Amino acid sequence: MDTILILAQMLALLCLAALSIYLIVVLVQLRSVLVNLEKDFKEFAAQAIPVLENIEVITAKFKNVAASIEEEIGEIKQSMTSVRRMAENVLNFERKVQERIEIPLLETIGTVAAVFKGMRTFLDRLKS
Repeated sequence: MDTILILAQMLALLCLAALSIYLIVVLVQLRSVLVNLEKDFKEFAAQAIPVLENIEVITAKFKNVAASIEEEIGEIKQSMTSVRRMAENVLNFERKVQERIEIPLLETIGTVAAVFKGMRTFLDRLKS
């Protein structure tokens, strides 16, 4: 029985040794994978930093453009308001001119037409 127990212990120790060797191989491969992964992350970071800086510059330029557009829109609104006021002033001026000139002008034209009609009638009566 002691022999079987010794054989079992030897077998267990051999299995443990094989398992240890296998784990060492796996850990070495894992280390190389992690080293490659670290190298890839460093390359990615090196390439990502300029891209992120460009995005920052582009964002700043976009903010400036947006601010300029907002200013221009404000100026356009003010210009449109000024144009609207000028158009209203022109319309008011036109109405005032019509009120002050049109009625007296029409009355004068009517009077002149009546005078001519009267003269024509008078001349027609003189001829007959």
